[in-house]
Amino acid sequence: MPRAQESDTSMPRVRSTDDGLHLDGSILWFDSHSNGDLSFVSSASQTSTSKVPQVIATEETVKILEARRKRPNALICQYNRPFSIGTLKMELLPSGSVLGGASLYVETNKGRILYAPHLQTQKTSIVRQMQLKKANTLIIGAHHPDPNQSMPNRKREKERLLEVVVKHIENKHFPVVLCQSTATAQELTKFFSDAELPIACHSSIYKVNRIYENYGSHLGRYTLYSPKYTKDKLLLFPAEERYTNQLRRPLPEGPILYIEDTMDTPNTPNPHRDIDERFFISSTCDGRELREVIAAVAPKEVYVFGPYAKTYAKELKSHCKSIQPLYSNDQPTLF
Repeated sequence: MPRAQESDTSMPRVRSTDDGLHLDGSILWFDSHSNGDLSFVSSASQTSTSKVPQVIATEETVKILEARRKRPNALICQYNRPFSIGTLKMELLPSGSVLGGASLYVETNKGRILYAPHLQTQKTSIVRQMQLKKANTLIIGAHHPDPNQSMPNRKREKERLLEVVVKHIENKHFPVVLCQSTATAQELTKFFSDAELPIACHSSIYKVNRIYENYGSHLGRYTLYSPKYTKDKLLLFPAEERYTNQLRRPLPEGPILYIEDTMDTPNTPNPHRDIDERFFISSTCDGRELREVIAAVAPKEVYVFGPYAKTYAKELKSHCKSIQPLYSNDQPTLF
């Protein structure tokens, strides 16, 4: 776990809305799509930012958003380069999850905050490793349903996936792998390429792959999928609902292998096709890893937000003397 730097003991306040978080008494919002005048965008996995007058983001995040035809008015910032807006002093830290993904470290006149909604503690070879700093207030996302259940070992899951893919290809069946188009897809592109398998990527994945490569991540050999010309290749397709639920075009023939990002209720991306097998390769921390994050940051208080905030706040209370869920507009969740 990276060593974190020291900070003071005062307490800033953050409130949750149905559209991101807000630092009270400031113009700063976190991952808001339409509220306020200035919002920090933690990763390109976020949805449209077009209604926010200005966003804070890394250059890589902006490039991926532009590839998706989203053009935010961005204040582009680099990792580990402190900057100030008014009385706020800020610094972007790599989240370890996705190219350009960042946590935001904020110094205010009431204390120091680390907003870290999407962390990946485990190293990958294609993005910057996660970094942390000590803070009074730590804000984390609860993305997995059970904070006491660890995700399957990533290395073993990838090895199991490779075994299944190779077996299908040996039988002349070329699988369709459904996964997140950003982060997971790029990790798997490199993984399969390193195994010297023939790969074709859906256009949404192909565009992001090129951006990764433009920023120095070597993903290996792959081609752009074409319904007419692609033959006998392992296919990488996006699992996002915005693609699979449209059903404008059926998925290509072949066994469907689904990459789950959480241990939540399994997704059914296409009601007309069965999933041959599921694999669990997450782009974010599970509960065990978040405990390590809390220990490294050593906050005086922890805020947890997301669909499982209530459960996480209850189960992690022994790791910080003050830990509480953030509910959208102060409305408790079911979990």
